[in-house]
Amino acid sequence: MDLMEALKTRRAVRDFTDEPVTATAIEGLVAAAVLAPSAMNRQPWAFAVVQGTARLRDLSEQARRHALAHVAPGSPMAGHLADHSFEIFHGAAALVIVCAAGGDRQSAEDCCLAGESLMLAAHAEGLGTCWIGLARPWLAEASVKAELGISADLTPVAPIIVGHPRARPAATPRRPPAITWCR
Repeated sequence: MDLMEALKTRRAVRDFTDEPVTATAIEGLVAAAVLAPSAMNRQPWAFAVVQGTARLRDLSEQARRHALAHVAPGSPMAGHLADHSFEIFHGAAALVIVCAAGGDRQSAEDCCLAGESLMLAAHAEGLGTCWIGLARPWLAEASVKAELGISADLTPVAPIIVGHPRARPAATPRRPPAITWCR
């Protein structure tokens, strides 16, 4: 798959099979992620991986409760979060958390670039991904980091679920970009 085809066809996947994603596959995705550019080539990222659908279902419930307790009044997410059957991690086989290491101003943005590279690599390998920003505040909690074994000095930036898609979502149309040609 060429780059433009990958960019045009990669979509968020929220429906996965029960097939596990191997550690080798995850390592390959992380190897692609670290090819992302970073400010001054600082490469300020670290990766935490949770594997197993059952483990992620347990964590999904914890993350759902946390998000529900912190959702803004009137948020359209409130209804989803109140539904006990809603799984934030959508039954995925793995969760890769791109974390910022160090306090550089640009670290979070660099981690976002690494996350996009990981997602494109997964798509090229036939895997599905979805960036779960809703889980980020929960993952940043000291108690959650300790439970998962994430170092206290790391900041979760990009929680990305990975799995074998049950179906591929169709590409959605994009609005024309707003471009300001500056003088």
